[in-house]
Amino acid sequence: MGLTLHLNCFGEIVEGNYYRGYCLLSEDAEEPGALFLVVYAGPDQTSEVLLSEWFPSIQAVNHFARDQNWSIEWRS
Repeated sequence: MGLTLHLNCFGEIVEGNYYRGYCLLSEDAEEPGALFLVVYAGPDQTSEVLLSEWFPSIQAVNHFARDQNWSIEWRS
């Protein structure tokens, strides 16, 4: 079962193995098709960064999130 991942909006990580916080998934401006995932301690970009990772595709991000056992609730 996969996750539905949304670009450029914060999602709260409800459960996770190591990280509990808020993630922001955005497109990498320098690498077409690549994505950048940042996990913050709080619900905005001024919070402490807990994790930042580059991924080559949305499928790679989805697999990573699934492997971490994340459940993400996206803000509208």
